[in-house]
Amino acid sequence: MKKMDMLKDIVRAYKNYPDYVAFVIDDTSYTYQEVFARVRGIMPFVQDCPEDIIGIIAEDCIETYASILAVLLSGKTYVILHPNYPDSRNRNIAEATGMKQVLYGHDSRTRQGLPTEITCISTVKLRDEDREHAAWEQVQDENRNAYIIFTSGSTGVPKGVPISRKNLNAFYTAYHQLGWQLGPTDRMLQMFELTFDVSVVSTLYPLTLGASVYTVGTNQLKYMKVYELMEDEELTFAAMPPSLLQFLSPYFDEIHVPKLKYLIVTAEAANADLLQRFRGCAPNAEFVNLYGPTEATIYCTAYRIPPENCKQHNGMIAIGRPFSGLETIIMDEKGMPVAEGEQGELWVSGEQVMRGYWQDEDKSRQVFARFNGKEYYKTGDLCSVDSDGDIIYRGRKDYQVKVQGFRVELSEIEYRTKKFFPNETHAVVIPKKEDDGGCQLHLFVGTDSHEREALLHYLKEHLPVYMLPTEIHFLEEFPLNTSGKIDRKALTTLI
Repeated sequence: MKKMDMLKDIVRAYKNYPDYVAFVIDDTSYTYQEVFARVRGIMPFVQDCPEDIIGIIAEDCIETYASILAVLLSGKTYVILHPNYPDSRNRNIAEATGMKQVLYGHDSRTRQGLPTEITCISTVKLRDEDREHAAWEQVQDENRNAYIIFTSGSTGVPKGVPISRKNLNAFYTAYHQLGWQLGPTDRMLQMFELTFDVSVVSTLYPLTLGASVYTVGTNQLKYMKVYELMEDEELTFAAMPPSLLQFLSPYFDEIHVPKLKYLIVTAEAANADLLQRFRGCAPNAEFVNLYGPTEATIYCTAYRIPPENCKQHNGMIAIGRPFSGLETIIMDEKGMPVAEGEQGELWVSGEQVMRGYWQDEDKSRQVFARFNGKEYYKTGDLCSVDSDGDIIYRGRKDYQVKVQGFRVELSEIEYRTKKFFPNETHAVVIPKKEDDGGCQLHLFVGTDSHEREALLHYLKEHLPVYMLPTEIHFLEEFPLNTSGKIDRKALTTLI
């Protein structure tokens, strides 16, 4: 299939559906014509900037989304800064990229964290809605970066993941080939923070169709807003992390979304039992598990979850098969392929994979390896491949620890814990290394503490002694990070 161009298709949709709703933000609708009027106002400023990298402060407003489009259509690179992040993190990102201009809509709170030489510009002041022409059709250099996403680093310094236009269009082409039955009348959810890469596809892909994007702001209680949008606005497409679905689980008997065509679970391992329970809420939806590291451009494998006999490991749903144009292999610790059914690390190769971390050759060398003449990105995820060719997800390499000399998969303890409770609940195991080389296992459970003894008795019946948690902590509410995943780092501060 010929490679598609995401930006050209967004412009084409704007021209074909100018009066259709492009965004619904906090109950306010914006047509494609209105969105691109704002884009036209921002583009001249962006094009006149001598720098390639433009910062954008993440706000749940139309100016933020128009800024993203303006930077992309100008052939430049955007980097998202979050007003709620620590000043030091935003400052590190700004200094690492060398940005000199930062766009914001209404909130310039990030200003206090940025170097003084950076200019912050309100895009409201750049609005020029009478402007009739813009260089929508300019030729894009595929090797230039579309955006740089900064992810957490093991040293505490964020890692920059540059995604080129070539990477983005390779992803877009493969994503389109999954065969979505979607068009200009569809209503699609965008609930992810703009600092998280799934927001890119949640924002841009609907715009290639002439469809509507419904956003969820940072200051809103996300799972309740998602519930409200799915029902009241009759959304047809929703992508969300399983953690958010977990928060909605007490309301499953009340939720009814028959117009939902697709439910995408992403960003973390999906629980089979939880998804099975939700099927009654969305009787006409196809359920799909999409997996991918940021370094391989958003998603790189897909598993269409069947109503029965879902493939899983310790309750974690399979991640399926690689996208078109990508190759995956499962490798042992010596860098050799494992046999069918055996566990190893998932490696990915293809045009969706980044060239390397931003200005960090040492870190890049650590995550890339060559095999049979091709370069692969080492995901750090443990997987196996079954006889059908489906990839079975088995957890993170760093979710394996040694206790008393035994190798322990933390996901197995979490799986057993969830099995104990009649209704879905969060269960997370945090290992705590001791000075003498030992390892304590702290189990966090989202339910009442009066179940402690019964839970421990149940675990003793199903797990060997060395896998039993050292301590059990009960939480009314689990901390989530900006990606909507359970924040394991925050949990470590509680032990």
